[in-house]
Amino acid sequence: ARQVLLAGTERQGLTSSNSCHPTRSVMDSVVDINEGKAGVGGKVQVKDLRVVIATACFHVVDGVTITLRKIIRRLKARGAKVLVLTAPPPGGVAEPLTVHVESVPLLSCCVGQGDYHMGVKAGEEALLAMEKFQPHVVHCTTPDFACYAIGVWAREHNIPVMGTWHSNIHDYALHWGTISTVIRPLIVLYIQHFYYALGTTYVPSEIMRKKMIKEGFESKAHGNKLEVWGRGVDCDKFNPNKRDEAWRTRMGFSPDDVVVLWVGRCVVEKRPDVYIQVMRNLTKLYPQKVRGVVCGRGDFYKKMTSIPNVQGVGWLTAEELPRVYASCDILCFPSRVETFGNVTLEGMASGLPVIAADCCSSHLVESGHNGYAIKGMDFSGYQEAIVTLMEDKKLRQQMGINGRKRAVRDFEVDAVMDQMVEHYIEVANNPPFKPKAFILNVILFPIAMLLWWPYMGIYQAGRLGPKEWVGILMFVFVMVVYLYGGDEQNEGPTDYSWIIGVCLATGAQLSGALAKVLFKSYWQYKVRWKQLAISAVSYVCIIIINPIMGLSAYSFAAQSLLAPLSILNLVWNAVLASLILKEKLSKANMVAYLLICSGCCMTSYFGIHEHKSFTYDELMGLFLEPMFLVFLVVEAIVATVGANIAWVGEKQYPPWVVRIAYGCLGGMLGGNQFLSKSLSEMISTALKTDVAIILRPGSLMLIAGTVFVLISGLRMLQKGLKFYTAMSLVPIYQGFFTITMVASALVFFKEYEQFTANMAQACDSSPPSFSDKFCQSRIQPSLPFYFVHRPTRSRSYSFSVEFHNSNHLRRTWNWRRESKVITWRDNVLAPSMAWAFEAMLVESR
Repeated sequence: ARQVLLAGTERQGLTSSNSCHPTRSVMDSVVDINEGKAGVGGKVQVKDLRVVIATACFHVVDGVTITLRKIIRRLKARGAKVLVLTAPPPGGVAEPLTVHVESVPLLSCCVGQGDYHMGVKAGEEALLAMEKFQPHVVHCTTPDFACYAIGVWAREHNIPVMGTWHSNIHDYALHWGTISTVIRPLIVLYIQHFYYALGTTYVPSEIMRKKMIKEGFESKAHGNKLEVWGRGVDCDKFNPNKRDEAWRTRMGFSPDDVVVLWVGRCVVEKRPDVYIQVMRNLTKLYPQKVRGVVCGRGDFYKKMTSIPNVQGVGWLTAEELPRVYASCDILCFPSRVETFGNVTLEGMASGLPVIAADCCSSHLVESGHNGYAIKGMDFSGYQEAIVTLMEDKKLRQQMGINGRKRAVRDFEVDAVMDQMVEHYIEVANNPPFKPKAFILNVILFPIAMLLWWPYMGIYQAGRLGPKEWVGILMFVFVMVVYLYGGDEQNEGPTDYSWIIGVCLATGAQLSGALAKVLFKSYWQYKVRWKQLAISAVSYVCIIIINPIMGLSAYSFAAQSLLAPLSILNLVWNAVLASLILKEKLSKANMVAYLLICSGCCMTSYFGIHEHKSFTYDELMGLFLEPMFLVFLVVEAIVATVGANIAWVGEKQYPPWVVRIAYGCLGGMLGGNQFLSKSLSEMISTALKTDVAIILRPGSLMLIAGTVFVLISGLRMLQKGLKFYTAMSLVPIYQGFFTITMVASALVFFKEYEQFTANMAQACDSSPPSFSDKFCQSRIQPSLPFYFVHRPTRSRSYSFSVEFHNSNHLRRTWNWRRESKVITWRDNVLAPSMAWAFEAMLVESR
């Protein structure tokens, strides 16, 4: 996304499709509104042709806009008139003679840059402009809501509509993480039906056409079709003769250096990870020979240019870019989401051998002839190809010559643009395509709503500042306390003790987050006494303040209520990291932290506000429970694997695996908070009964275990923070910490029993059952879902169920059934299941 400074510049100033800098090109009179009716006077000729081009971001220089500007320039050269409908640029300054549609900015987390826009409505200004312009053809280039509305207007006015395919938007969603499993099917369905309504869509290559047909973008039922229209390159502009040895000298390159070029947006879908890994390896293997140049901008630009022997030139003007192409030696372009590969074509025209992904550039790159088309996702193929070209200068030069010849022969820009002009004439002189409008609207409207409203909610939330978020969170917390009040226990006074427990737990998380951030700042100081001072403060926070507040919290609330609140550590970590470490806090982070705080408020509202106390003997007995022992074995296995990965490090494992290993190991060790809860219960029992309990062997081992898991977990985190940022490592640590904390509470303290009992109590309106006779109050199972046994081979079945009545007297029922197997599920004792249970007991009597 590169803002285009277009006013008052020459027409030829077009930049690379995926590269560079705000261009200073302008199309003379892009929009030329003239009087007249569409389609009047028989066949439409080129000199009379009027075309509306609807696109999303005409102000951004990328593959879409570069191609459109070439089309517009060719149309004007042949006497046609053009009207461009587009989203306004971020600064609000309109390009001369364009008309803006209503739009919203795209989130940077979706496209990797912040100045892309998405059209949402055609708008009154655009509709009036089209009414006056009276086009022969409407050309839709982007499947957003504004282009869809423009297509609807054209069909209502009996004007032909066509489309071109420029971006694999649905493939971009594959890089959005877990959410892509939900979002991508909706995006695919929407884009499919968008193009079903256009009749003819022109795709860049035959490979892309086959891929789109396979993915369902051509439908016989709807009658639309996909046809091929390629791309072109200005071979006079991108020319090997523009090689500049003076530029190479200024960059510090010797004549024998081999310079590997990257051109394009430095965002995740373009696979900068491949370039980074390849250049790191080659720099180690050939430190005196290989060099790198990165031309572009994006999230990965800083990381790419931090590699030794790699320099960044940022965005370039239209005059500078061809010189950089020609002055380098190899073009590496590993992107797997390209529809055509304009960068590949520009490299070929500049006389460079091209190393690109076969799935996107095999129609341009012939392996062994003008470059190498690499299969698969691994970087090793790119590295081997670059090494081959580095070591054979003649081969490198011959491949560059071959690529140049093919670019001049097959992809001369004016000839390719003339093909699109002829497509315009063909569409304008044929009857408009009539899609199945009702079916399309029925399908598109709900899909648009499913995509649109969540996006707008996230977008508006991302515009809020820190002060607004603090106010919202305070308001939510006050409303939760006001609406919920407290628990009514035995008709006694309202109990607000759980609020004290929540506040203490929140303070404990703050002290823990402060310690983690200080651990990171520890490595920023080289003076030993400063390191010692920071370590001392960190360990005081994490070993003294954090446990005291945490143990105090357990005295006021149940661990099942407090365990999920540990995730607040992420929020405190983000705030403190931005204040102390000066790490950047993005709007996407702020939205995520709002979700975390909302979840914590919900757990406080819906959680169990009563907790069970344990005696010393009961605590010691819990350590010998079989389920707890199994839990320890599983935890030990996972910890062993994580320790091995962390020990070996990046020598054998990718960086993200090692980062997860550090976070997993530290979080699992520190998350064994059942020890802290047990210690709290033991101290409480000692103070109430006998202080000497603290000196018993079991108590001493419990104290030692609590201190060990805290220190060892934090030590692993500190070691991990030596290599990774707090923003990237602490969330992993805290995630495993929370999971382990909740799991240990469920297994060790058997809190799942309380959950089951509460679900049974929640069904106050259930029909009466036989329990009315024996249990005047609600059914409360003492052994939920553990009483079911496997039937024997004789197919007999028996079980025992235990109830508590209102007087807390136990009654046990035994039942046996011959020649029938009955399967029982969880919560079998819930009142809603009592009817069937009653019938069986009556039958047994």
